[in-house]
Amino acid sequence: MGDRPVAVVTGASRGIGRSTAIAFARAGYDVVVTARSVTASSVPFAGTTTNDPDAGATLSGGLPEVVAAIESCGVRCAAVAMDLTDRVSVADAAAASIAAFGRIDVLVSNAIYQGPGINDSVLTTSLELVDRVVSADAITPLLFVQAALPGMIERGSGVVIHLTSGAATMAPRAPFGQGGWGVAYAIAKGGAHRMVGVLHVELAALGVRAYNLNPGHVLTEVGRARAARLGVEPTGQSPEIPAAAAVWLAAETDDTRALAGTDVVARDVVRQHNLAVADA
Repeated sequence: MGDRPVAVVTGASRGIGRSTAIAFARAGYDVVVTARSVTASSVPFAGTTTNDPDAGATLSGGLPEVVAAIESCGVRCAAVAMDLTDRVSVADAAAASIAAFGRIDVLVSNAIYQGPGINDSVLTTSLELVDRVVSADAITPLLFVQAALPGMIERGSGVVIHLTSGAATMAPRAPFGQGGWGVAYAIAKGGAHRMVGVLHVELAALGVRAYNLNPGHVLTEVGRARAARLGVEPTGQSPEIPAAAAVWLAAETDDTRALAGTDVVARDVVRQHNLAVADA
């Protein structure tokens, strides 16, 4: 269906996903992007704690703008709706992503569930919420990976890049509400994080490379909204840093093969390999 490689980026309407999808387009990939809505140009922030003071803030950006930016690079783009909380929706999105251009060469698993309570305390977090977050952030990424793998194995090549987090591997620096994360988020990110090592052990010999990519503290639309309410300068590095790292990992080189199956810190890759970083 085309000579260009195909990258799929989930959760691509804003932030890291948006920058990563556009970075792959600049690198010459046809790109499939997913989000809950393929038509919305802004959404209200759902919040991450119960009674989050920033809930309801408008988060600008959406797939229409991302698709336009990708197509301006001279490549093809397909937008696919996907609801992480609905496994049928995820399965349909995976099938549609493969059908769009006939293959998936690179899968960037970036989408996560955002909703009240994911960063609540241990004592106030319901098990029902934990079930929902784990299903969305750990199980549905596996579902998408399982759909993409047969084609990768058949071709003898493919890349899975999972956007991980410090919440998957370390204790929070402070309690919830004071700069730390909640137990539901930590459990979900930790579960998804462990998938990459298993993928590597089982599939490296078949040509599939898998990575955990830690983006670091990235300035997103949510961060800007919180800073605006508090009257402070927003902090965080550009989402273009993990985007550049993801594109670099997707290329098959001695360096990227050596890192397969490991946890990769985006800013370290960018510094060590002197990668060009686009303006945010």
